[in-house]
Amino acid sequence: MHEETHAPPESKHTVLGCFLQALGAGAIVVTICAGALYLYFGVDAHYDQRDDVGPDRGRALIPPGATDITLDRHFPIDHEAWFTVDEGELNDYFDAHYRRAEDRASYLDKKPISRERFEEHYSFLGWEWHEGIRAYHFSARNGGGQTYIHDSATGRTYHDSAYW
Repeated sequence: MHEETHAPPESKHTVLGCFLQALGAGAIVVTICAGALYLYFGVDAHYDQRDDVGPDRGRALIPPGATDITLDRHFPIDHEAWFTVDEGELNDYFDAHYRRAEDRASYLDKKPISRERFEEHYSFLGWEWHEGIRAYHFSARNGGGQTYIHDSATGRTYHDSAYW
């Protein structure tokens, strides 16, 4: 008896198989990239003092005497920071960093933030409002904005840095 040898039939699903393999490989690459971005941007970093802060942009916007710093970077370049600093030192930093020399004036006479505004915009901080909480806002020519909320009783300061 004579046996015929036949080639296996060609699959009609070759295109679908290639598509599914490419989709799986793409999912793996996206997962790895997302994980790397999360590790860099999504994890709060804690520093004992300003000189320990890694990203130059974050370090430059934190007063030199700040301690107990938590920096939360956001994609691509924004960040939030929490730190402790003496009010006088914070004001000296503002005078040097945000004022032109000929326009320099002390921030010590800055009025406290109102209870309503604080509760509306900054209640997420978990701080109890009192008259010693102050808000400072600065705008840069490049479109950036800096907000500092400072509790003069404890020295705790919240800093929100945004660029667009």
